[in-house]
Amino acid sequence: MKASDLFVKALEAEGVEYIFGIPGEENLDFLDSLRNSKIRLILTRHEQAAGFMAATYGRLTGRAGVCLSTLGPGATNFVTAAAYGQLGALPMLMITGQKPIKTSKQGKFQIVDVVEMMKPLTKYTQQIVGGDNIPSRVHEAFRLAEEERPGATHLELPEDIARDETDADLLPKRHVRRPIAEQKSIHQAVE
Repeated sequence: MKASDLFVKALEAEGVEYIFGIPGEENLDFLDSLRNSKIRLILTRHEQAAGFMAATYGRLTGRAGVCLSTLGPGATNFVTAAAYGQLGALPMLMITGQKPIKTSKQGKFQIVDVVEMMKPLTKYTQQIVGGDNIPSRVHEAFRLAEEERPGATHLELPEDIARDETDADLLPKRHVRRPIAEQKSIHQAVE
């Protein structure tokens, strides 16, 4: 299967219902894979709005909200939402596209090191460098976004990697356990 198909299946395995974002050339394979999924793409006019929608989804549900952008300027528009999610302990995953990393005929046009840019703003940021590591990267991004102190995470999916074929398997669904008080303690506190 295509790596972008595996990426979408990994998102489904994490329980993703919505992705907020903007289509672009660098995420077309991902969007094509998304067409065969139950995940709904909610189009926005600006990447920053998509980021804030994902962070707010995380705040309201306790599950990581997911947003999508293209490379360069589209990805930089996630910066404020990433800071909002990280500082506010809001679980979210930002997915950004990127030009091919194996070979590029376009030079450096609109290429920004988004992974490096996201380091101080997220709990986890990684570039996907092969289809086989998609399940573990997606799994880790969700785990870190939702567990302990929630926050922002980021994955970059280059065009050529999205197109690659892979036979990797999904990881088993994880169950987030949140610390809660025992019923007895809650009743004592109420009394």
